[in-house]
Order: sequence, then C-alpha cells, then structure tokens
Amino acid sequence: MTSGHQDAVCRLERQLLDDLEVLHVDTGPLQVAFLPQVGGRLISLRVGGVEVVWRNPTWLGGDLAPVRPHASWPEPDGTMGSWVNVGGGKTWPAPQGWSGPEEWAGPPDAVLDAGAYALEVDERPSGAVAVDLTSETDPVTGLQCRRRFTFTPGAAHFHQTASLTNRSDRPVRWAVWEVVQVDTRPTAAGARGTFWVPTSGEPEVHELMAVAGRPRTEPLRGGVVVPAQDAVAKLGFPTASGEVRWDRPDGAWLSLTTEVADPAVHPDGGCPVELWLQHPLPEPLAELSGLHPDAHLVEMEVLGPLVDLGPGETTTLHISWQVGQRRSEGE
Repeated sequence: MTSGHQDAVCRLERQLLDDLEVLHVDTGPLQVAFLPQVGGRLISLRVGGVEVVWRNPTWLGGDLAPVRPHASWPEPDGTMGSWVNVGGGKTWPAPQGWSGPEEWAGPPDAVLDAGAYALEVDERPSGAVAVDLTSETDPVTGLQCRRRFTFTPGAAHFHQTASLTNRSDRPVRWAVWEVVQVDTRPTAAGARGTFWVPTSGEPEVHELMAVAGRPRTEPLRGGVVVPAQDAVAKLGFPTASGEVRWDRPDGAWLSLTTEVADPAVHPDGGCPVELWLQHPLPEPLAELSGLHPDAHLVEMEVLGPLVDLGPGETTTLHISWQVGQRRSEGE
C-alpha cells in the first residue's frame, strides 16, 4: 500500500521480496526500511541517497531481497557462530552475558533478535506515520519487545520508543539496549570517519572487552572521540550525556540521543552509551563462542537503566534519531 503522493505526508510501501516482507517509509529527506520478520529490524536508513547503516550482503542484497529464502536461514544453536547478523538497528535486553539467567545470552536469539514481530502502521491525518513492531514473548527472559517509530513528513529526524515488558509470572531485572550497526569500511583514500560521545562530566572510557587490538580514543573537554579503526573491542562511557554520533568520511552523519537520569544504574558499570568495534579477522573467535568478525562495522549503542519489573510491568527508552549531510566547501 502507498499513501497519497503529497509533500505533506510520509509515503509508505510494503513489499514482499521472495519470502521476506519489507516496509518502506519515506519522509522526503529520509528513506527508512524495516524487516518485521527478522527481529523487527530497521534495516536501511538513507539520506541524500547515502546508506548510513550497515547490512550484511551475505543475507540481503542491495535491494533488500534475501540472497536465499528467509525460510532457509539457519536456526540459532546458542553459539554466536550461528548468529545470522543481518545488520541494521535492533532492541535487545541488557546486561548481556552467559553466567546466569539475569544476563541475556544472545545474540543469537530466536525470539527477540531473529523472531517475527507483529507490524502495525498508523497513518495520521497530519501526514505523520507511526510504525509499531512487537515481538512474541521470549520464554528465557520473560520479555516482550515493542519498537515504535514516529516519522514526520519533511523531517530528517524521527523518534523511537523501545520497550521491554515482563510477560512472565516472576520478577525480572533488565535494561533496554538499542544497537545500531554502521559501516566503517575505509574509503579508497583510506578515510574512515569518527564517533563522538559527549559527556556530562570528565571524559571516561571503560574498556569492557578487548579481543583483538587496543582501540584508540581521544578524550577531549566535553566528550570522547573514537576513530573508526582495526580493533575488536567493546568500549563503555560512564559519563556519557546520552548521545553517540557517527561522522562518515563522505559527509553523512547519524546520531542517537536519549536522556540519562542516573548513569550509576545502567549496565556494565554504569554505561549509558557503548561502542562495539570490529574488523575482519581470518578465523572465528573461540572466546566468543565462534563469532566471526568478517566486516568493518561499529555498533552504536544507547542503554536505559536497569529496572526491576514485576509481572506485566514495562521499561521504556526514548531515542531521537537524527541524520544529515555536511555541506562541502564552496556550497
């Protein structure tokens, strides 16, 4: 279906590519696409014809059609080596870990990460559009995930609410964790771009994991600069103000922003913003249960606080997405 072709509305299109449904939203400046059947993914985000998120060409073609039918994709077996990482943006529960039921042992995960999400689209008289994506209940964590995106015609920004609801009959403790993968392949000239994490206090960086290489960071007054680089590592920013920005070498940029009420209650030692850096390695990583970094990418991550949830209770993270392009000299 497509809404009226007018400047004052967001345009919608639903496609069936082989056995994979794709929802397209066009605000004018932005073109966004979702995969409801694959973890409710935001799988494409384009500004001025430039794609600003990473997706995996092993599984999806340039037109978002599956390289092989979605029904034939492998099932997760509990190891990271079995993760079908299609890319894009997704909502996970934190903390991540494998030491007990209070930690999320994914990805892979057959429900929250890879499962089918119910899709609802609300076209409003104002021309705005709301996209709702809701998971089944995960029997392991007891959680149901809801991702709601609101788009305004003519805008190069949009709003997301990411929610986790406890559908079990027991109390649980989780945080909302939004993860967006972006492409950090070097250009022909070797440029790779940078990430900027503003801070509300002295710039601090926690090295949460260093698997291959020690990532370089540049603490500055007001924040931390992290160049895109060859490293496989996880960085946390305990004094982050709630924003992380990706400045690409071609001038496009993407920022995610959320409010931080009390950093101390965030996962991973109180980190409301994190970055996962990776580059291609020749072999899978035994220490990460077979995860094989085979692409240049970084995960931009914003996290909510850890919240105790009784049965039926919900925790929600509000996220502002902004996208743009820097003007070149002489324009």
